[in-house]
Amino acid sequence: MSAKIFGIGLPKTGTRSLHAALKLLGYRSVHYPVTWEEIDSHEAAAGMSIACWFEELDKLYPGSKYILTVRDLNPWLQSCEYHYGQRISPDELSPQLSEVILGFMQKAYGTTSYEPALFQDAYSRHIQHVQNYFAHRPQDLLIMNTGGGKEWEQLCPFIEKHLPDVPFPHQNKKCESLPLIRQQISSKIEHNAGDLLN
Repeated sequence: MSAKIFGIGLPKTGTRSLHAALKLLGYRSVHYPVTWEEIDSHEAAAGMSIACWFEELDKLYPGSKYILTVRDLNPWLQSCEYHYGQRISPDELSPQLSEVILGFMQKAYGTTSYEPALFQDAYSRHIQHVQNYFAHRPQDLLIMNTGGGKEWEQLCPFIEKHLPDVPFPHQNKKCESLPLIRQQISSKIEHNAGDLLN
């Protein structure tokens, strides 16, 4: 299968901004794909699903490039608290949507609701896991701080693109609550064929 670019940061680390940046650079990119077909039909992908399955994707798409987006811990926790501000009840979700959202949350954080201690541990653990996984392949991994003001300067050399003459597309999604995310993912499940990522 063709090599791709994968954003493997956890949610609220700038994955949507990375997705928008890759689109500006000319890539067919998808954010938070929920089926294998979605991933296979795009050149780049980012989001929670990609963060959870990067090892499997590495085996499926050899030669791919991986971008671990990171933020300072406290702002990240604050964003997560707002984003995951309410517990998700399986009763309010369709079986497929429940499987996707709750499954990814459990895999990433070890919980299906916002719990600061578990989220903090998961954040540190994910970064360390990614660094260990690519320890002998540093050329395949970029650790990209999305709040440092040098995003293009980090990203473009890594994927061998010229720096564009436009600002990096920071996507401020504080207003994007979990109910909206559920609606978007539900729409993806309804309109996309193929096996769910689970």
